[in-house]
Amino acid sequence: MTAETVRTASCTQRAYLYLNRSHNFGEPPYSDSDLVEMAFDPDEVTSLVGLTPTTAWRCGDPSARADGPPRRFSCWDYELPEVSTFDTEEVVAALLDAIEPHAAGLTRACGTLGMRAAVMVVIWMHGARNECGDAFVSTPTLSYSEQTMRRLAQLHLALHHDLNVELPDA
Repeated sequence: MTAETVRTASCTQRAYLYLNRSHNFGEPPYSDSDLVEMAFDPDEVTSLVGLTPTTAWRCGDPSARADGPPRRFSCWDYELPEVSTFDTEEVVAALLDAIEPHAAGLTRACGTLGMRAAVMVVIWMHGARNECGDAFVSTPTLSYSEQTMRRLAQLHLALHHDLNVELPDA
């Protein structure tokens, strides 16, 4: 492996807080009654949490695609910008710094509206190929300190990871 291969492999990450209905609806496809029960008013979530979402829509709102069907789910997310880092804890800690001042509102929204809250970390590992065409991917550090785990637990947040690999064509 050359130094150039190492320099071109990278990792970008972003984290977001999301709220959804606190009910196990099972796996898709969802029934019409499940979809109605999943729906919520994102403006009400915003009012209770006291944090302006970066993404929000109601079930039935127009699709982001001009020819797409109406949205099937409601959405409320608060997301920080993507950063280039291999340290996942850095991304989660920054999100916690932003949302902890709204802890009481988050608890209020979850209790009042029957919601649950979670953090999603979206990780993109951008690989490279060496001169022989072999793929090289550097992976992130998926490790959390006791302090970060405690912070997540105090906010009653689940933690999820979405791992993606992008490789250049051979």
